[in-house]
Amino acid sequence: MKYYSITNSLNRKVLGHYPQIKNNKYNCDIWNDPHFIEHVHFTKVNFTPITANAILHDKSKLTDLISSNGMGFTLKLLISGKLKKILDNSRKTGLQFFKSPVILNNYLIDDYWILNMYEVDMNVIDLERSIIIQRIRKPEGGTTLIDVKFDSLENFTSEIREKELEGELYFKNIKIKENVNEDFFSLRYVEGGAKYVVSEKLKKEIEEENCTGIEFQPIELSLTEWLHGGEREKIYGK
Repeated sequence: MKYYSITNSLNRKVLGHYPQIKNNKYNCDIWNDPHFIEHVHFTKVNFTPITANAILHDKSKLTDLISSNGMGFTLKLLISGKLKKILDNSRKTGLQFFKSPVILNNYLIDDYWILNMYEVDMNVIDLERSIIIQRIRKPEGGTTLIDVKFDSLENFTSEIREKELEGELYFKNIKIKENVNEDFFSLRYVEGGAKYVVSEKLKKEIEEENCTGIEFQPIELSLTEWLHGGEREKIYGK
């Protein structure tokens, strides 16, 4: 089975305007309000969080995956009700959706949602066949990237937590084990901080439903290979 990371479209014809978002509207003190969604990552929320409203450029299109950024959207997906239904039906546990309307031409578009995925399935990674990178600071200044190996995922995650290496130690190229049952799962400690991964089966379902704003990056490719190796452009154009 092949697996793909959900990524935002880079095609201006699909988006209408690149970037899609020009600003965000905040509904609380984003630094000090503990109920602001930005303060929750990969943890189940037991309260009603306060979300932000993404403000789109006037020429942006209302895609099913919005290319959101800034406080309130870190490591999360901002999706339409249509895509929400598909993802919610694809997995029985570990998902929460919170309403996060977007603003286009001064109109509030209600049916948009933030995905909070509080279950992370690192155990699906084939450790031996995947590539792990560590960023090392050089004595003369600057950094360099080296390949590293771990004998278990437990040792890998412990190294990150104990030495505070999040963002410095991560999976670049990922291979998924055989016979994984989930069609939708999330991964941490990867290139970009987090990945939301779908199976070939779920990818086809999303495409057949004509969900827009989405590109599917093969999970085994690094970001550089995908963006600059010509693979993305073959499928999605410039």
